[in-house]
Amino acid sequence: MSKLRVLMFGWELAPVISGGLGVVCRELTDTLSLKDVDVTFVVPKLPQEINLNNFKLINASNFHVSQKDWKSIVIESNLVPYQEDFAIQNYKYGEYCNYRFDNELYGMNLISEVERYAIIAREIAKNNPCDIIHAHDWMTALAAIEAKKINKKPMILHVHSTEYDRTAGWPNPIIANYEKIGLNAADRVIAVSEYTKNILIDKYQINPNKISIVHNGINNKGLGVEVEKKEESREKIVLFLARLSIQKGADYLLKAAKKVLAYKKNVKFVIVGKGPMLKTLIDLAFNLGISDNVIFTGALSHNEVDKAYRHADLFVMPSISEPFGLTCLESIRNGTPVIISKQSGVSEVLNNCLKVDYWDIDLMASKIISILNHESLKSTLTENGYHDLKQLTWDKQADKVIQIYQDML
Repeated sequence: MSKLRVLMFGWELAPVISGGLGVVCRELTDTLSLKDVDVTFVVPKLPQEINLNNFKLINASNFHVSQKDWKSIVIESNLVPYQEDFAIQNYKYGEYCNYRFDNELYGMNLISEVERYAIIAREIAKNNPCDIIHAHDWMTALAAIEAKKINKKPMILHVHSTEYDRTAGWPNPIIANYEKIGLNAADRVIAVSEYTKNILIDKYQINPNKISIVHNGINNKGLGVEVEKKEESREKIVLFLARLSIQKGADYLLKAAKKVLAYKKNVKFVIVGKGPMLKTLIDLAFNLGISDNVIFTGALSHNEVDKAYRHADLFVMPSISEPFGLTCLESIRNGTPVIISKQSGVSEVLNNCLKVDYWDIDLMASKIISILNHESLKSTLTENGYHDLKQLTWDKQADKVIQIYQDML
């Protein structure tokens, strides 16, 4: 029996990443390849070489795009042309509408790059026969649609995040339009959680029978690693790690932090990440009178992030809308208990943690204090959390994806 051939379109791939999507794509693709699936993974641009053993990687930036091709993709796809001044229009959601256009790799040309990627996908599809086309998130949807036109094969759109998540309910109309086009064109949609599936049904009117749920997994290498011994007399550390955007709820954590510090003085709140809300959050910490207890580190490397997890007493994910929440699994893997927002996909599969509505800063503060004050609670959450992770391996999640492939064929 011949191998199942998958032409997969991604936007980033670990170790070259700007967020969790690249990690998920790498782990899933590696695992599929080990299960005898022949994966060709396509990315729009690579700033550095990536060493691979199990699958083929195509860098789309090696292909030339003509002006004639450029015009045809916009017409055929029926998309609103991107205007360069779009990102500075005064929408109700203000500064938050701009952040995705300010991308380190693509600058202000993100929409143009999405369209260029789609044009190149035609040529890639001609030279890479497949059984399934599998695309990740809105940035790759148009490329998958063009590949489908060439190869006449079924298409999956794997949704890791929606525009309603990223903007806390104030979607950018151009990006929401791309998402809608991709969802309608897909033969099957994979959502990373029931939470995300419900958004796709409610906001995009997608048929529920078209949507399959595959939660993200975790590489459990190093699970149960010995956590450094912490002196009881030292300051307690509460960790937040995410892009500093409206979606992630760091402002709610800072408001809860003020209540924690009114009761317990020896606590530091470490905010790891960068993004458009950085100045807003720094100002908020100052105005709340807690700036001496809040540390903004900026972005950290993978090794530094693991050290931050291990050094912390607690990890808090207060997201306003979180399709999944891979950082929670990473924290538990590193021996640190978590408090998570109920408005998250990971809350569906993570049982050994504390859960709170993102807006309930009183209860959030109370739960933070409980974990910091009770070592037995902290230890119980950590040890039992390992059992949750053992049910969320990429080996198990990849089997679910393969079953979807087989069902489609």
